[in-house]
Amino acid sequence: MGHFCTIIKHGYEEVAVWRDPDAGIEAICAIHSTARGPAIGGTRWQPYEDIEAAFDDVLRLSEAMTLKSSAARLPFGGGKAVVIGDPANKTEAQLRSYADFVNEFEGRYLTTTDVGTTTQEIDLISQWTSHIVGTSPALGGSGDTSALTAVTVLNGIYATLEALDGDPSPAGKTIVVVGVGKVGSKVARTLAEEGARVLAADIRAIAAAALAAEVGANTISVDEAYVVPCDVLSPNALGGVFGEETIPALQGRAICGGANNQLVRDPEDAALIAERGILYAPDYVVNSGGVISVAQDVVGWTHQEAVEHAEGVFETTREIFELAERRKITTAEAARDFALAQVPTPAA
Repeated sequence: MGHFCTIIKHGYEEVAVWRDPDAGIEAICAIHSTARGPAIGGTRWQPYEDIEAAFDDVLRLSEAMTLKSSAARLPFGGGKAVVIGDPANKTEAQLRSYADFVNEFEGRYLTTTDVGTTTQEIDLISQWTSHIVGTSPALGGSGDTSALTAVTVLNGIYATLEALDGDPSPAGKTIVVVGVGKVGSKVARTLAEEGARVLAADIRAIAAAALAAEVGANTISVDEAYVVPCDVLSPNALGGVFGEETIPALQGRAICGGANNQLVRDPEDAALIAERGILYAPDYVVNSGGVISVAQDVVGWTHQEAVEHAEGVFETTREIFELAERRKITTAEAARDFALAQVPTPAA
């Protein structure tokens, strides 16, 4: 009953389960909203503990995609699919069966990569469904989304610095970048070039050291990253890092990064962050570069037009900060209100 109540309360349009014993695949797709356009969201493939955990994840992520697409002013709704299984042991039969599942929605749901799926696999799936975005450039798609995600994260950081000090420039500021993968490394590299004092942290210490040597940054441990004094803490790896146990130890002036679902509880933990006097830039606003990137495949933008749209996150983040201040609410609440205001109300 818990998931059914969530589906009704949060207004999901459709939730479907796909089971194909012959292919050995079990998947769930949740379409939260198509009010702005087809629901868009990646396919997450991972060995969930049980189907309850998979339901929790797909419902949470689907609604978040509605908020992300709306806040980014894109002509999409929100959806998500999860496949219960080991991402390292996919078979072609499973991928083909999953494509059949996507086809069931007749274009109401468009999918792409997520945790546990790759561009190469999306390319393969595109043989059996046209309802897919983010294929490789060789197939006419936008390919790697990390470049535009770095653009939106950087513009979120600029807006955050402006809110803190009246100046968006990172020059002379101390910025901690946690996670130096595709997005985090691009963010760190640009900030260093613009004169910031970058502290790099990653569970892969060798990767952090290599990046630091390249851009002239310093390295710290991941544990240190969340407690060191800084102007901006930029988490770009795992989510769920800010909760009741970790927030009291934070020493940064602001949080702005590309990791998804950074708050353990949203918006409750945003209130705890605000009580500490820390400015929080909501993650789905500043990491929207990925969905902007795949939007090129649907909207038909040039790469430069997509970059310009991604740069608009600066103004959006500024608007959300101003809304939070004006209404005396948390930035998480302001971001949600801002995003939902972009969603058309169904006709009576």
